[in-house]
Amino acid sequence: MATASSSLTFSTSLPKFCRPYSISITPPPQVSVYFKKLSISSSLKISKRTTTRASSMASSGITTIDQNNKKAVEVFDTEEDLAVSLAKYTADLSDKFAKERGAFTVVVSGGSLIKSLRKLVEAPYVDSIDWSKWQVFWVDERVVPKDHPDSNYKLAFDGFLSKVPIPPGNVYAINDALSSEGAADDYETCLKHLVHTGVINISSLSGFPKFDLMLVGMGPDGHVASLFPGHPLLKENQKWVTHITDSPKPPPERITFTFPVINSSAHIALVVCGAGKASIVQTALGKSQDSEVFPVQMVSPEGELKWFLDKDAASKLREDSRLLAENLPALPQKRSIRTAYLQDCFCCYWHRVQLFKRFVCCCKAKSSSSSFMADQNNKKVVKVYDTEQDVAVSLAKYVADLSAKFAKERGSFTVVLSGGYLIDNIRKLTEPPYVDSVEWSKWHVFWVDERVVPRNHVDSNYKLAFDGFLSKVPIPAGQVYAINDALSAEGAAEDYQTVLKHLVDTGVLAKSSVTGFPKFDLMLLGMGPDGHVASLFPGHPLLKENVKWVTHIMDSPKLPPQRITFTFPVINSSAYIAMVVCGPGEVDAVYKALGKTANPELLPVQRVTPEEELRWFLDKVAASKLQE
Repeated sequence: MATASSSLTFSTSLPKFCRPYSISITPPPQVSVYFKKLSISSSLKISKRTTTRASSMASSGITTIDQNNKKAVEVFDTEEDLAVSLAKYTADLSDKFAKERGAFTVVVSGGSLIKSLRKLVEAPYVDSIDWSKWQVFWVDERVVPKDHPDSNYKLAFDGFLSKVPIPPGNVYAINDALSSEGAADDYETCLKHLVHTGVINISSLSGFPKFDLMLVGMGPDGHVASLFPGHPLLKENQKWVTHITDSPKPPPERITFTFPVINSSAHIALVVCGAGKASIVQTALGKSQDSEVFPVQMVSPEGELKWFLDKDAASKLREDSRLLAENLPALPQKRSIRTAYLQDCFCCYWHRVQLFKRFVCCCKAKSSSSSFMADQNNKKVVKVYDTEQDVAVSLAKYVADLSAKFAKERGSFTVVLSGGYLIDNIRKLTEPPYVDSVEWSKWHVFWVDERVVPRNHVDSNYKLAFDGFLSKVPIPAGQVYAINDALSAEGAAEDYQTVLKHLVDTGVLAKSSVTGFPKFDLMLLGMGPDGHVASLFPGHPLLKENVKWVTHIMDSPKLPPQRITFTFPVINSSAYIAMVVCGPGEVDAVYKALGKTANPELLPVQRVTPEEELRWFLDKVAASKLQE
């Protein structure tokens, strides 16, 4: 007969004075490129900016040029990964606009873009999208019959439109019986009619039609739509649709949207794949001395421009990957040495008092779950279980409950992992009922620290997590943020910090209103026998780092010596932290951290004070000295 596990619970809190000193970080107005998808995360400085009508020229990355002009760049390992992410992005916008305005106006281009949309015609999107709300247009078209191999309509029909139930009356092809000039005038008349009837919105800023989403590609010469480098049509600012009879790419006769229409869009997805476009991607998004402004650099929608790149198209960007970090000015130290010293002394004294309270509470509680609450804003709970198996079961439920909470509240769940045995402790999440019930698509996964080794190295925290957890649950690969293992320790730390700043800017990561640092939903941490957390070791100078989000260490007392790590201001800005400690190896450190002890040294683990709740998960072996 199974024995019910017992759980010993007690709680207390730390004063706000013990939190890391609050600072405000205001990055300079530079542009960063975010390399997403497991293996790459890099950032670039864009030094060249040109202006077009009513908006700044599109650069790379994510920056706030103005309140209405947000840009992001995502790089994926494969075109397949890109297609998966593009489908979700499109489906999400479809749902948003269908609910908000009862229609979804989508503009497509030709070329390889249609192939990249193929995931939309597969489950779950083909069945879940409200296709009846779609209104489909073309950003450009070749003036050929609709059944001609060069027709963008034929390309879209064969690869996409024939496989989804969009009403035929909602698909707006050109009149291929007209000349190029006549077809352009006719298409513009069609758009004006749809604006008049309310099918298409009108931009309050520009007076041009405002499409909900444009899905466009880019040519090897940097052209978009049928707007080519150096062509006079780049300057057209009156017409909605115009014609071209001398296209440098055959066929020569085409119609095309003009830049005022393109840039009045709410959202633009710019999809580029293949090594053949790497040079122009580098020119458009990287550090380039090229003085020519390419058409793709003139794309600047009213809402969001999101680049979807595979790693081949982005391959030359990596050469510029550290430029932003290297050019960021040093941020001022806002806390004096005296203030830091006094704060640390007070923390040590206050901890002594609270440790005694905690010990008394523990003795009174024993196998009960009574608690002592000293601060409503900083609650700590310690739970002791009979076995590590019981810890794993309880931890899985705790994580799943928080996942459901944040997915519902903010549409995503940001989770930070550590290394060591923590990954084994979360194994129950990969089993029923959680593997089937958790909404894994909402997860965004990070590491509190990482060893600067290749990702397939035995010492890699990424490899540990992938083998034991990530490979067993369907978290989208683009939402797993590994370090760039091609960089030095310093470069990898700067790069990871740039990634975090990008995700704060895009709203994936929340930002603490208390500290100004990123606020992760949950950190799942372990503790070393010496009381270290992350790669923050006892007595190390990095314990006092209060400006950087991510830093590097070259002299880790635990091998390997080179690592990157979150700093305490980031750790302590988290909403929730689960501190998981099992086995006999950490008994002394647990006792020093939670018991009645005369230890004069404040262990790193004792500095962990998240904004909402710190919950310790201990097995009875790790807690054995506490129960004495």
